[in-house]
Amino acid sequence: MKKRPLEVHDAGRVEIFTEDAPLFREHGLLSAASLWHLSSETAKNLRAERVTSRFELKQADGTLRRFYIKRHSPSSLKEWIKPLLRGQWPQLGARHEWEALWLFLEHQLPTMQPVAIFRHGRYSGLITRSLEGAVKLSELYKQQKLSAPQEQVLLENVARLTARMHGHGFHHQDYYLGHLMVPEADLTATPWIIDLGRVRHCRKLARRWIVKDLAQLNYSASQISGLKRLRFLKRYLGRSFGQHDLSLIRSIMSKTSRIARHSRKNQL
Repeated sequence: MKKRPLEVHDAGRVEIFTEDAPLFREHGLLSAASLWHLSSETAKNLRAERVTSRFELKQADGTLRRFYIKRHSPSSLKEWIKPLLRGQWPQLGARHEWEALWLFLEHQLPTMQPVAIFRHGRYSGLITRSLEGAVKLSELYKQQKLSAPQEQVLLENVARLTARMHGHGFHHQDYYLGHLMVPEADLTATPWIIDLGRVRHCRKLARRWIVKDLAQLNYSASQISGLKRLRFLKRYLGRSFGQHDLSLIRSIMSKTSRIARHSRKNQL
C-alpha cells in the first residue's frame, strides 16, 4: 500500500494531510485540544455522541477554505452491545471513518478528502474538506433540477459507481441518495460518496450486504419510476436480466419494504 501523505503532531494525537498542514499550522491548530475546541457551526446532530460542524480558515491571500469536523464523544454501552450481538465489531470513534475515507481514495472511489484525525482523551474527531459547489442527489430530485437526458447519464454513473464499490468489497450501510453528491456545475458527473462512518470492507462481500445497500438506495429513490430503477439495476449488474436475477430483485424489494416500515415506525 502506498504511504499516505500525512504529518503527525501532538505526540501522535494528531494526524494531518500534508497539503493542509501549513494552513492549520498558521492558525495554531496542530494539537488535539485546539481542534476539539475549535469554533464551528453545527451542520448535523442526529446523535448526542456524534456532531458534525462546519468551519472556515482564512488563507494568506484572504480567501476562505471550508472544512467539516465530526466530533465523537464516548459511546454508550448500547452502541457497543448492538453490533456484538450481530457478530460484528463496533465501529466507534473517528478512526473507522478516517480509514474508510483513505481506503476509498486508494481504490479510486470518489469521496471527501480526509484532512485530519485527532484523539483528545476519550474523545476523537475527524476533519474533511468541504465539497464546494456540490449538491446531494436527494436535493436534485426534490428540486426537480434534472432533465431526462441528465437523469439517464447520472443514474448510469451511480450504477457503475455502486458496482465498483461492491466489486472492491465495500458496503456502505447508509447508502441513500442523500449520501451521494455531484457538482452543481455538472449534474451528470460521477458522484462523491459521503458519510462513510458505517462502511465495512470485506474480502468477499456477502449477498445480504449488497441487497442492503441496493434496498436503501431503492427506498430513497421512490420518486424515480420503477422502469428507471430496473434499468439502474441492469446497469449495475452489467448485463441483461436472467431468470436467476428474480431472486435478487425480490430480496431488494423485500428489504426496501422493511426499511420503509422501520422509517415509519421511528418517524425517520
